[in-house]
Amino acid sequence: MIDNLVVIQQKDIGKKNYQILDQCEVLIDITSYWANVSIPVGSLDGNKVDTKFIEEYIRIMQGYDPYDQLRFLDLHGNEILRYERIDKYTLKPKPLQRKVDRDYFQKGLSLKKGQIYISSIDLNREYGILELPHKPVIRGVTPIFDTNQEQVGLAVINFNMTKVFNLINTRLSEDNFYLIDGQKNVLTTNASKSILPHQAKMSKVDSMIRKKIELKSLIFKTDTVFVENGSLWLYKNVNIGFEKDVGMNRYEQASNIVTDNDWAIIQEVPESYIDARQSVVNKNLVLINILTAIVAFFVAWYYVQLQKERSMFVSELEEKNNALAKGKVQLEATNLLLKKVNNKLWLRNQQLEEFNYVVAHNLKSPVSSMSIVVDLLSKSKDQKSFDEFFPKLRSISESIKTLTEDVHTYVSILSNKKLKIENVNLLLLLKDVENDFVETLLDREASNFKTVYKLDAWHSLKCSKFYMKSIFQNLLSNAIKYRKPNAESHFIVETVWENNQKVLYIRDNGLGINMDRHRDSMFKLYKRFHRNVSGKGMGLFIVKSQLEAMNATIEIESEEGVGTTFKIKFS
Repeated sequence: MIDNLVVIQQKDIGKKNYQILDQCEVLIDITSYWANVSIPVGSLDGNKVDTKFIEEYIRIMQGYDPYDQLRFLDLHGNEILRYERIDKYTLKPKPLQRKVDRDYFQKGLSLKKGQIYISSIDLNREYGILELPHKPVIRGVTPIFDTNQEQVGLAVINFNMTKVFNLINTRLSEDNFYLIDGQKNVLTTNASKSILPHQAKMSKVDSMIRKKIELKSLIFKTDTVFVENGSLWLYKNVNIGFEKDVGMNRYEQASNIVTDNDWAIIQEVPESYIDARQSVVNKNLVLINILTAIVAFFVAWYYVQLQKERSMFVSELEEKNNALAKGKVQLEATNLLLKKVNNKLWLRNQQLEEFNYVVAHNLKSPVSSMSIVVDLLSKSKDQKSFDEFFPKLRSISESIKTLTEDVHTYVSILSNKKLKIENVNLLLLLKDVENDFVETLLDREASNFKTVYKLDAWHSLKCSKFYMKSIFQNLLSNAIKYRKPNAESHFIVETVWENNQKVLYIRDNGLGINMDRHRDSMFKLYKRFHRNVSGKGMGLFIVKSQLEAMNATIEIESEEGVGTTFKIKFS
């Protein structure tokens, strides 16, 4: 009969062990969610916390009644967010408290990213005072980080153990059940209505229970069965998967679970029950087995349902988190695109304002001159005056024609919204440009002019071939036009990488430019810097406009008598 009682009691202890196991597994799974989530930067700053990122999580957790509290603590122990269960289906924000003196906060500060601390089971305290009625809780603690990977505090999740205690305190018969910790403190027992009597300051009750489970045969903390004082005793360590002395861990990364818990179950079958059942044990054996099977069925059913709920909660949280992450990426991409468009519109507006001013200014003079000449011609009545003024009128007409051509060139750049972008070989393009200047380069005066190409870093570029050829033509033309007389001159094109960006350096050793005097006018329309050399002052303006149309930038450094360097950066 004793053997049968042992088997029955071991099954019952196994079920109770699974009740504790299930609660701890759910706590670890839900706490690990915050170990892997990046909190939006600034959400936990200031007097008012932005709770948008947590609203979906709270909505899901409201339906899981053991979930009692969610709190975020800063690194000084101050609560910055606190949700408490109000009723079976509701979690609501509550006034913040300071928890710097609590053991779970101190343990949480020592955790690394991804680690989870599982606290002991104790009675809940609010503002440092035991909550009434007494509420047994277990906590999961993990560090939380923002999207910059900066730790912003700790996430603390409280599970109410009342429901689990009620389940494991059930009796098969007259047996007494005790859940104890490593110091033999009784956490819960069906031998008393008190919960954690040593914490509830019930010294008399605690002393009586402690005295009862001081057993001579219980020498080592190993699973054992023995008879003492006429009662049958069973001792079993509660192995929930992350104990240091367990060979097989339940969790893939058990090293990330930190705990001081060392729980055990003591089950007592009193002598009176053993004596009473001794005579009828054979008759009731079948009934006991049936009842045990029924209990096992309902416990297993409950466990399966709990597992399904947990899987559903975790799956839904993952889906919402993935949706939030995807939405964030899309929003960032949209903002970046808008920023680029706004920058391009601002640049285009600046170009148009400057161009409008220059054209209006340059058009005013020939139009005024033409008006005067026409007026003089209308008043003149002899052929001599006509012969005198007509060449001037023609010169004015040529000026207006030239200005009109310049306007057409610039407008064509601005209005070309769909550039043909292709992969351009720079060496072939540069050689093609050289052919446009072959007569000039073969000229006796330009025979000491050399072109050098250093294209080792990169040699091809996705761009408008038409614009790029125009840019090289303008820069090579300037290098030839403004070379130093009677000196060896060169035009060097070099490719480099800077900050993962393609950069093109174009250097010459020509006359150079006084940058202190002309820096602000380098790329403006109709600006010339060498009066003794013919030119319209249009080339660098066109170069800059064409580069900006391809989302590239140009910078210039120059020194009189030394030469000029252009730096072009491609996005």
